[in-house]
Amino acid sequence: MAGFGETLRQARALKNVTLREAETETRINRHHLAALEDEDFTALPPQIYTRGIVRKYANYLGLDAGKVLDMYREAAGVPRDASPIPHVPAEMPRMWAPNFAIVAFGVVLTAIVFAWGYSIWLSPSDQTNDLAATSTTTISATTAADTVRPTAPAAPTAVVTAPPATEAVVSGGDNQNGTAEYQTGIGVAVTADADITIQVDGQIVYEGTLGAGEETDLFVGTDFAVTSSDGSVTYVKNSCGTTSSVSMGEIIGDHWEFSASEKSCPVPEG
Repeated sequence: MAGFGETLRQARALKNVTLREAETETRINRHHLAALEDEDFTALPPQIYTRGIVRKYANYLGLDAGKVLDMYREAAGVPRDASPIPHVPAEMPRMWAPNFAIVAFGVVLTAIVFAWGYSIWLSPSDQTNDLAATSTTTISATTAADTVRPTAPAAPTAVVTAPPATEAVVSGGDNQNGTAEYQTGIGVAVTADADITIQVDGQIVYEGTLGAGEETDLFVGTDFAVTSSDGSVTYVKNSCGTTSSVSMGEIIGDHWEFSASEKSCPVPEG
């Protein structure tokens, strides 16, 4: 049975990504990812953060995070009652900034309403005598508000940041083949009798029992689902010509789903 670090390395090889690509997609320093795969626990951050890294990396690779954490504890000699994984707060929202144009408009509107209410409160005779003064006051207040109204800040200019460069994938590559979907191929091999079902793009392409040492052909498509009656004796092979050295049950379980991408191994020729 593969150890903790080898299980992570094999799962990454099956996903067909480099450490740099994994770093870009998980936001985890690739030196920490390499330390996990090499079981160099002295190069990792404090335990409370390392457990969070292990869980996130396992989920990214499509592994059972609980099983991988147990393997990590055993390999690193960490007791099960270690401190819980810290909660990483979500990104804080930007602070609200007042719109000065709206504030200025509110000041002007308040002045107008106040002047109108004051004119109604006055007696009819006073209202007649002071009508011109009230109008002048209202106009003056409006003019003054317009004078001191601050200029609305210019909209921020969007800055386009180029995505980080990624390493080329030697065994994979762009296999779009002029369509909107990426395609690759997978197959299954077993070391003991197992009932296997392979579904490609929503259609069952293989359903039957494989005997010890037998394997299926490669099936080409975009979306795959593999189910085995015994994942511990079931191994997945890909279009790169690689068969996983760790069983499907150890990495994923008895059911595995996968979608091709630009990083997948190209469709076999012929």
